[in-house]
This record gives sequence, structure tokens and C-alpha cells, in this order.
Amino acid sequence: MNTHEPQHTSESDCDVAILGGSLAAATLATILAAHDVRVTVVDDAEPSPFPQGEMGVHAAGVFRILAERYHVPELAHLSTVKDIHEHITPTVGAEHCHSFLYHREGRHQDPSELLQVCPPKGAPPEPHFHRPDIDTHLLRTAGDRGADVRRGVKVTGAVPGPDAVLVFLSDGARIRARYLVDAAGPDSPLVSELGLREDPVRFTTVSRTLSTHMTGVRPFAEVVADRAAQYKVPMPWARGSMHHLTDGAYLAVLPFGNHPDPDPRMLSVSLTLDARRFPAGNSAGLSAEGEFRAFVARFPTLAAQFEHAVAEHPWRSTERNQYAASRTVGDRWCLIADSAGYVEPFISRGLGIALETVNVLAWRLLDAVRDGDFSAERFAPVDGFTRSHLDANDDLAAMVHAALCDPALVKSVLFVLEVGFRYGGFPLLTAYSQLRSTGSDAALRALETVPYRGHVFAGHEGYHRLFAATAATCAAVAAGELDPHAASERVFRSVREAEFVPRAFGLEDPAVRSLQITPVTILRLALWTLRGAPRDIAPLIRAGIKSVLRGG
Repeated sequence: MNTHEPQHTSESDCDVAILGGSLAAATLATILAAHDVRVTVVDDAEPSPFPQGEMGVHAAGVFRILAERYHVPELAHLSTVKDIHEHITPTVGAEHCHSFLYHREGRHQDPSELLQVCPPKGAPPEPHFHRPDIDTHLLRTAGDRGADVRRGVKVTGAVPGPDAVLVFLSDGARIRARYLVDAAGPDSPLVSELGLREDPVRFTTVSRTLSTHMTGVRPFAEVVADRAAQYKVPMPWARGSMHHLTDGAYLAVLPFGNHPDPDPRMLSVSLTLDARRFPAGNSAGLSAEGEFRAFVARFPTLAAQFEHAVAEHPWRSTERNQYAASRTVGDRWCLIADSAGYVEPFISRGLGIALETVNVLAWRLLDAVRDGDFSAERFAPVDGFTRSHLDANDDLAAMVHAALCDPALVKSVLFVLEVGFRYGGFPLLTAYSQLRSTGSDAALRALETVPYRGHVFAGHEGYHRLFAATAATCAAVAAGELDPHAASERVFRSVREAEFVPRAFGLEDPAVRSLQITPVTILRLALWTLRGAPRDIAPLIRAGIKSVLRGG
């Protein structure tokens, strides 16, 4: 008898068993169940210590694609603040802007050391997901579509075999599945069963995070009211996320309830630290909250903002964020989301990776259920997709951490990322537009194999060179081989001289404090495509502008 098998079992069969009840797991379950796949979801309902992705800047667009591609209109409710507010929960945030502010220990924040980035003027805000509500809603939606959702029960074993995968549960039940998707997180039963955890992990980034939700956080505009004229920016601070940067750490603050009302009622707060410089267990025995309080006390502006803040949930803390599985697919099984690996909470890149993995996995699973081929070979592209996205996220996170030592250097890195984000969404938007107009997902399938997958602007050689050169420059600073000021000048110059970065982006002046795409910007971009844009960029911009004007 298998060592995982209890003495008394009740057995049920399904096509696909999904471990974990996270957003990605529940989304996949909903898609499969909508196509009459027999799905069983097992969720122990215990929170992960790792910070959950809550910024929907990229994820919202993927939800829109999933809804259209797989004919599951309920998923489109996750793509806008308005729909989430009306159909799911009033606890939702609106991302009207991204604000980055640099802090120096013992000094008030210097208003010359900030950058606010605003989405195109008039565009609806992207959502901040209150994950307890969103994940629960998606599990309910999966159940409504016909999935068998089992909450509050633990998986005690998962054993792949040649004909099926057996999943053993703490209540004595046993599930026999044709295929297993493990999205259970860092304590993945399948990773443990098969010994898949990398040791040491391949990632360069070494960080850890303290996170919770808080109320009573003082509005930033109130904190700096005595210097209000110096903090004039296009959007009020409370209308979007704030990222407080300093040497060795960054503090992300995401508002919930700031739309349609202007002021948030609750905020997501996560402090990510360089774990080499600030290792876990080296904080004089402080609790996670005590360590957070000690950190913000070092910075007068942050101390004033969080003086009366109260944690509404137990603090989560990690000893190190980074881990990964050595492979993510096998015969009859696949690892996705936080079971496959985790890098960093910066701008919730992990959430977008998880949903994009669902997108590339779902159509293969639907085909496999029909023809019975659940081999590792069929799903090998999903493994390559997942690994490349995790590695790209590590490249980004390592670059950001290396740049945090200097305000000019980190700002230059933000310029590089802004170029990537402005272009990077166009290919997916264009593929979505083709899906809607023709019903074909050929363009989406083509995006699965572009070079430099997982980077913020995949598929473009020029941007890849810019990103790689910037990452190398930051690594040289971190190694003590290059002065941060000289490094920032080098990166700013690279952005200015890149032939694919138009003047319309407004990135010529390192002293600029705000970046915003306006109707004038779009007009200038359109003219640039006719008068000098590189041949590989001009069609991309034109197609993206057309999609925006058509409303996606």
C-alpha cells in the first residue's frame, strides 16, 4: 500500500485536479469547468507567508483575454475597477498613477527625488485586487461552473502514475485524476513528493518581505502639507500606488477603496528588504510588526505617515522570497503560480506571470482532455514559458535592488522600465484585438515563442540590449566597480540615444518628476511612425494606437 494512502478512503475521479485556491488556480478551474472538464479543486484555505500580487496593471488585461479566448465572460469582471466594484467587492483599489519617492535616513523626503508615472489620460484605472475577496469570488465562480471545490482540507500526498495521479487528503478521501495542476504555493505537495525544489536556487535576487493590510495610514498629501507647492504632481497621491525607495529596501503602499471615493480606507503595505544586508533573524528579536516600525522610524516622512497605522491582518514575513522548482511539468502533472517558483513582489510581476501561464496552459489542457495525451512533451512549452518568465523577473528585481543605493540610478532604471512598459503591452493588446475581430487565437499562440519572453518588452532586440546593458551597469555598481552617479548618467544617455525611444515619451530630462501619456503624446507618436520610427516599432505603435482608439 502506498505510504500516503489512509486505511479508509472514499475515491472520486476527475479529469483535472488542481491543488490550491489562489487566483491563478481558481481562474484555471473556472475555464476548464466552463468547457465541461471534470475539475476538482483542493484548497487548505491557509494564507501563504509570501506577499500576494495585488496590482492588476498587467493582470487586468490578461483577464480580459482569458474571458474572450475561452468564452468565460465572468472573468472579464476582473478587468476593470468598475466591474469589480459592481459585481464582486467594494474593496478594490484604482491605479490612476504609480508614484516612486526616494528616502534618505534621518531626513525628510526630498521632493526633487520623486517620479510619478500616469497611464494615458482618460484611460480607466487598472484595479488593485483585494485578494481575500477576489480569490474567494473566483473559487465560487469555479464552483458555479461545475467544479468540485473542497476547502479547508489538506493534501497529504500527490503521486503521479502512468495512468493517473492519486491525490490523498487529510479527511481520508482520495482523488484519482487524469492530470494534476499544483498551484498550492511554496509548500507544494508535488514538489515535496518529487524532490523538485532547487537548492541552491538559481536566482540572483536575495530579498525578504514583511506585508499586511493597514488602516489609519496618514494620507501622504497631509504629511507633506507644509510643503504642498513642492509636491505638485499631475495626480493626487492617494489615486494610485506609492513606492517608497531607499538604499537596500522599498516599501509599496497600494490603496483600496480610493475609487470612486478619493481617499482609501485600507492599504496594502509590503516592505521588501535586501536579505544580504538585512537578513531575517538579525533584527534583535523583533516581531514582523516591530521590524516594520523600526524601519519607518528611520525616515521622518514615513514615520509621520505610519504613526497611527494599524495592521488589520496578521503580518506575513519571509526569510527569503526566492525559490524555484527544477522543472515544472512531467507526465500528467504541472506546477504553476507560486508552486513553480517565486521571485519578488515588485509591481506584482508574479501575478501577471501566473495568469499568463494559465493562458498558455488552458488550451493545451483542453486538447489533452479530448485526446488523452497528458505527456510531458505536450506541456514542455509551458515549462519553458514559466522558467523564462521567472528568470526575467529575477533579472528585473536584481537590477532594481542594485539601483536602490542611489536616487538618480534608480530613477534611470525606472526610465528603462517605463520604455518597456509603454511598448510591452502593445503586442498583447494587438493579439487581443485580432482575437475579437477574427475569433482566431493565432496571434496569442505566436506570442508564446517570441525571444526574451517574460521581459517587460518581449521580442524586441533593441530593448533587450538596453535592458541588459542597464542591468550590467547596476551590477557593476553593486560590485563596487562603478560610481552610482556615473552609472546613472550612462543609463540616462542610453535611453536618450536609443533609436526606438521617441522624444514624445518625455524621457530626455533626468530631472523630470512626472511622466504621462496625453492625447498630444499619442498624436506625436502617430506622426513619428510616419517620419522616422524604426521599421520594427512603427507597425507596433500604429496597431496599439488603433486598439486603444477602438477600446481594445
